Amino acid sequence: MEVLRVEDVRKSFRGDLSLRRREVLHGVSLYAAAGEILGFLGPNGAGKTTTIKIILGLLRPDSGSVTIFGNPAGGREAARSIGYLPETPYFHPHLTLREFLGFCGGLSGLSGADLRRRVEETTALVGLEPHAGRRLKGFSKGMLQRAGLAQAILHGPDLLVLDEPFSGLDPLGRKMVRDILVDLRGRGKTIFFSSHILPDMEALCDRTAIIRDGVVTRSVTLDEIYRLGEGTVEITARGCPENTAHDLADYIESIQCSGEETFLIVRRQEFVRTVIQHLYRSGSEVLEVATQHPSLEDVFLTEFSQPRSDAEKETAARPSVGAGAQGRSS
Repeated sequence: MEVLRVEDVRKSFRGDLSLRRREVLHGVSLYAAAGEILGFLGPNGAGKTTTIKIILGLLRPDSGSVTIFGNPAGGREAARSIGYLPETPYFHPHLTLREFLGFCGGLSGLSGADLRRRVEETTALVGLEPHAGRRLKGFSKGMLQRAGLAQAILHGPDLLVLDEPFSGLDPLGRKMVRDILVDLRGRGKTIFFSSHILPDMEALCDRTAIIRDGVVTRSVTLDEIYRLGEGTVEITARGCPENTAHDLADYIESIQCSGEETFLIVRRQEFVRTVIQHLYRSGSEVLEVATQHPSLEDVFLTEFSQPRSDAEKETAARPSVGAGAQGRSS
């Protein structure tokens, strides 16, 4: 079942001192299925936050469409389905966490015993149960981030939209949030989040959509990342003679030495046996043979090291539909 669909969304803004409009989204398209964690990856200024605001209905696109469970973004039915954590959430400093969550729950239609139960369950889930009676002004950055996650999941939404949910968290806090998101996925929730912390994104996401200059240029699954590296093997050996690189030049991509250890990247899978046999015959000790896979960071850096395709340039150059009739956007 498809939960979120963003179809050919374009958005432009007008500067304070200019009548001209600058387009920042050039036809963004993506989707998220039920029970899926979809990562949204891109550098600063690529259009991630603008896309998220359009999904939430906080901004209206110049053209294109966004639907959530088949309902148009910005409508009441769509809003009821969403829990949102902004990149820089604001908290009233004089409220306690319990009071803050009670206020947020009331806005979401919760009340009475049901609201009190949800507040207690949620504070425990994010690890803040001992601090529920403390005022938020005394919370650390990481604690505030977890408080923001608590308000996002308080009303039991089926779609979570999280903008940099790991910001300000220490390693223990990041692990806790990862565990919470995995648990929510296990309950059938759909999670769409942006992050600059690539190891967390790689550990969590079923798929990752990469946005570049206002266009989603690639959508990649973890399985696809692993398949990109099939056949690449690294052999670690000790005591290699100086002529090893010359003797194995036809079979290895690279060779590096660090102290007594030598690291050899084999050119193809079928050469592994030949390389190992040569090392043994030369008196070397083979310590480890490991299959190497690229990381999400490798994919990301490769994507942005390549020039934009002609199709992407053409998409970005197309005039925005109805841009001239739109008012000023913030």
